[in-house]
Amino acid sequence: MKAWVYVEGPSDRLALEALWKGWRQKLKDSGRGIHVIPLDGKAKFFRKIAAHAVEKLVANTQDIVVGLPDYYPNRPYDGTEHQHNTLEELRNLQRRLVSELLRSKGLDEHTLLQRFYPSALKHDLEMLLLAAVDQLRDHLDIQEQLGNWRKPVEDQNQDTPPKRLVEQLYMQKRGRAYRDTKDVVAVLSRVTDLRQILYSNSNQLQCPVFKATLDWIGTQTGIPGY
Repeated sequence: MKAWVYVEGPSDRLALEALWKGWRQKLKDSGRGIHVIPLDGKAKFFRKIAAHAVEKLVANTQDIVVGLPDYYPNRPYDGTEHQHNTLEELRNLQRRLVSELLRSKGLDEHTLLQRFYPSALKHDLEMLLLAAVDQLRDHLDIQEQLGNWRKPVEDQNQDTPPKRLVEQLYMQKRGRAYRDTKDVVAVLSRVTDLRQILYSNSNQLQCPVFKATLDWIGTQTGIPGY
């Protein structure tokens, strides 16, 4: 049994592989697996997700598929067939794309869709860095407290998405540009327990959407992520 997680780009894949290193090993030890596959950006994600999801759902009746694009930016899609102004609309869009392809192939839409979980990185991958505030501070090599942003971290808005906050931090604290494929791994590889991402030091839930995705994969595979 494998979990196929489709994301937008290489930084998303590298980040999740670093963050899920321990979980992936537990899955592997139990004869299961989790694979993160980038689809070359958000526009191509929408064009490709249905074909990839249907292929995996049909090829193995045990495998599961997760759609995990970034929610931000969504404004460029206004007025198009891929318009989504809420997280629920983004989920429904993914579900519709997969459902339409299943129907066109004469496949059992109802049964197969039960193994497909449409979700999102809300608003983008960097919300995981804001959630990993202690590890982010260590990597920035600073002593002052961080965290002057919305809580939960998934509740940022279009004007100040997590990536913009992270970019500002690296310029202010390190005097250089944020490098997504390198810095995200450097920070998230320091996370030893996924609870450090999901809950703040005061035990406030930080990433409810991300947690729900982890919980679904854990339930389906029988190997919880935390």
